Amino acid sequence: MQDLMTTIANVTTDVKKVAPVLAGLIGVVIGLLWTTAKDAQKKEQYSAWLINVGIGFGIVYLAASLVTWFSAKVVGFS
Repeated sequence: MQDLMTTIANVTTDVKKVAPVLAGLIGVVIGLLWTTAKDAQKKEQYSAWLINVGIGFGIVYLAASLVTWFSAKVVGFS
């Protein structure tokens, strides 16, 4: 059980490191697609994608932060 708890803590720490970088890279790619798009409908689509990436990043980072915080507060977790 202790190994499982340590693994969860390690995964959440790594997710908190990778999530901002990945969201930034995806944002750059979508930004380039938006810049090169000529159709107004495509620009709208790329804008929606960028908003969804931001929301997804927020959810993932918040979840990882909550698990990290909870693991620090629960006695015997770490």
